[in-house]
Amino acid sequence: MRIKNIIRKLLSNYIMISILLIITLISVLTLMVSGNEATKNKGYDSQYYIAAVVEYHPNLGSNPLQSIQNNLPIYEDIIHHASQYDVDILVFPEAGLTGVTLPDNRKEIRKFLTEIPSPESNTIPCFTQYCSTVLNKLSCAARLHHMYVVVNLPEIEYCKTEEDDSCPEDLANYYNTNVVFNREGRIVARYRKFNLFGELGFNHTRTSELCTFDTDFGVRFGMFICFDILFQDPAARLIRETGVKDVIFSTAWFSEIPLLTADSVQAGWAYTNDVNLLAASYNAPSMGGGGSGIYAGREGPLVMFMPDRPGTQIILSRVLKRQYNNCEIQSKKCSIDTNYQTFMSDNLILPYGKEKSPPNRNRPSDFRYFADNSFKYFHVATMRSADPDAEQRDDTLSASFQYERDGFECAMTVHWRNENNNDTTEYNMFAYSGTRTFSGFVDAHVETCGLTTYKQGDAAAAGHYGGAVVYYDPPKDLVTITGITIAARSPDLGTLPIPSTLDTNSYPLANDYYTFSKRTVTVGKRKMLEINMELSKPVANLVTFGIYKLPRPVHRG
Repeated sequence: MRIKNIIRKLLSNYIMISILLIITLISVLTLMVSGNEATKNKGYDSQYYIAAVVEYHPNLGSNPLQSIQNNLPIYEDIIHHASQYDVDILVFPEAGLTGVTLPDNRKEIRKFLTEIPSPESNTIPCFTQYCSTVLNKLSCAARLHHMYVVVNLPEIEYCKTEEDDSCPEDLANYYNTNVVFNREGRIVARYRKFNLFGELGFNHTRTSELCTFDTDFGVRFGMFICFDILFQDPAARLIRETGVKDVIFSTAWFSEIPLLTADSVQAGWAYTNDVNLLAASYNAPSMGGGGSGIYAGREGPLVMFMPDRPGTQIILSRVLKRQYNNCEIQSKKCSIDTNYQTFMSDNLILPYGKEKSPPNRNRPSDFRYFADNSFKYFHVATMRSADPDAEQRDDTLSASFQYERDGFECAMTVHWRNENNNDTTEYNMFAYSGTRTFSGFVDAHVETCGLTTYKQGDAAAAGHYGGAVVYYDPPKDLVTITGITIAARSPDLGTLPIPSTLDTNSYPLANDYYTFSKRTVTVGKRKMLEINMELSKPVANLVTFGIYKLPRPVHRG
């Protein structure tokens, strides 16, 4: 009897082990096969691709390493969730895994850094035992769900002082890095942030990287991170020197009123460069963090999101491949892709996690802005009618404004209707050519001209370096702005101007509300950049409308 029981237990254990081995084998085979499958909707010849960006609210731990452990399974689940919408490429934000609050001490930083293989190594971390757990799991998730996945990670790269004279004393460089996995889970791109915003203890590369990668759906992407977008190097160079028409932007953006709110910068930058921009942001509305979207250059935003509550959102849209904009130059006749299966509409915003339940709309917004401390140096004039006797309900009123400094010139005319017979319009016309600081980390020269409800006193709480977090409640009963014409000239040909617009809902205006153009002209013997911006439709809830010349870094004396 005892022998029978022993045999029965051995058989039972054998059966259980066999079942586990079979399950493991099936899982491995699934991963091996899945990365090589090609679905009919992911064709090279399709006119569109499906993009998703994640506005991510992290589950923070007591330290960045714990935060990575908390957020990694959520990332895997989001990848799975996005795959149900046949997404081709999914972009996560900057600092989503670790959180934005990182230690300054390099010994503390080193504990949560990941060594990332170069794209040239053709590494698939899903099948490489020497790769970190985070790379392994993300690679496997990308492979399992047949999706390009872009993730931001703090990276370590070991170096030797005898080979690199810039190698730090601890023999490693610490980078803020984006890594891209293709449908096989293979690392196909790696970009290291060049313009650091604080990030004490981290390094940037000697020269900026112009990072691009190709996809199996026929689109070449460029890529950069957060603060990079404001500068010529690498963002403007990327477009000018590589010619990419689709750009990935991972960010932990903290919106600054009145000119640098998240979606306004994203929409304006995409418009000026006329590129598709996939922007994924870190969600922390009480700190001014958040604002994500997918933009189609001068065609305008396809889908945008600005948060008023903490929470994760998956933002999806189908995106027209830029090479299909001119059908006559195609080798094949352009036609609607009948294989493309739309998901009820061209774009979606999908709440994830706790935010799946409808929020309480009567509750005040949690969103706060950073204040632009340099606004107190702007030349500002209250918008008042040139004819004080014309302050009547049915009259169209107008005001003009001019500014000139250091070769920068701006002339503006505004028209409006005062249907409510308001005593004041609540608007200020402004212009500035001069230096500002970005929270004391970078000093830069900026040029700007426009109209805003923001007032100099609204930045009074900002400290010496600026950046005080403020709740900005736009004035009520604003007049209807019927027309704005701005003409500016700048002697600085090296930095790009962007349109900066904002309404009372914290979104930029749709692109059919304005025109924006730039060209090089000769004034006397001097070449200048001429910029024109004009309002095309009346707006009753306008907060900001203006030209913003992207910053040119200056060195402190």
